[in-house]
Amino acid sequence: MTFNSRFGSASSLIVLGLLAGVGPAAADFDGPQLKGSYGFTGSAECLVAPGHVGDLSGPGLTNPTPGVALPNAGFQPNLRPNDAVPGSSTQAFANSFAVEGIRKFNGDGTGTVKGTVVGITIRPTPGPGGFPHFPPAAGSADFSFSFTYTVNADGTWTSTMVPGSYTETHLTGPRTGQTSTVDAIPPTTGMISADGKTLTAAHVTTAVETHTYSNGDVEPEICHRSRIYIKLREQDDDDDHGHGDDHH
Repeated sequence: MTFNSRFGSASSLIVLGLLAGVGPAAADFDGPQLKGSYGFTGSAECLVAPGHVGDLSGPGLTNPTPGVALPNAGFQPNLRPNDAVPGSSTQAFANSFAVEGIRKFNGDGTGTVKGTVVGITIRPTPGPGGFPHFPPAAGSADFSFSFTYTVNADGTWTSTMVPGSYTETHLTGPRTGQTSTVDAIPPTTGMISADGKTLTAAHVTTAVETHTYSNGDVEPEICHRSRIYIKLREQDDDDDHGHGDDHH
């Protein structure tokens, strides 16, 4: 986790300026169009439901369906893992991470993100037998994606990842050297400060996303994320260096 950006008439721009507490000339965002580069930090945690095959007390197995989620992967309608059923022990696990980076708003309802994530996965983890099976670990990765956004008449803003644009390169930890994708990070919604220099953002509902790794692992997950953004110096607006928004 696209939507189409729609920009209002001149009168709506004045209303937005009043709601934000600044006049049209004082705002660092152009009416309903956020523009420029914002640095950010944030945190997140994901409940991962990969499913499981094989005997937990037996030998470790390799992935029987590389590139495809296991049959019992994912979530029930009540958002519990599919393998969390009577008589079964769910192999779902959680990972948490922090991110930092730069989100660039182009001013036309589109933008890009570059970032770094550092995370940990603690017990309980799947296994020890069957698939998947692994111990606790830590890791880091660089990621990037494109997004679309709108600024609303009440001074809030909403962002949605462009499907298929998320790429991640794993730098440390058990997945070092692998790459991965996320099908669609759910939309985030937040508020704009009166001077347009600070933004907040977070998910406001739950949604299932799918994390696919170059080694063939496919992991449905539900994540919560929050971010704080600060406007960078104008000369930094065109910089492509730095790190970006979230996956996670």
